[in-house]
Amino acid sequence: MFNEFQLICCRNVFIYFNRDLQDQVLKLFYESLSPWGFLALGIKESLRFTEMRNAFESVHMNHKIYRRKR
Repeated sequence: MFNEFQLICCRNVFIYFNRDLQDQVLKLFYESLSPWGFLALGIKESLRFTEMRNAFESVHMNHKIYRRKR
């Protein structure tokens, strides 16, 4: 963890990472978000195929905004 954030925006870069790097980055994001903090991804990006998909809940599917579960 490098800090505790309310919001992390990672828009339109995540799709260029391979699956392993996506999982590593998402774990770091999860650990760095405060409980119920928000993660915003790019329009073409998804948590669907990552190990961390169950650690976040969708807040707005069209805008790819997720909230960290406790």
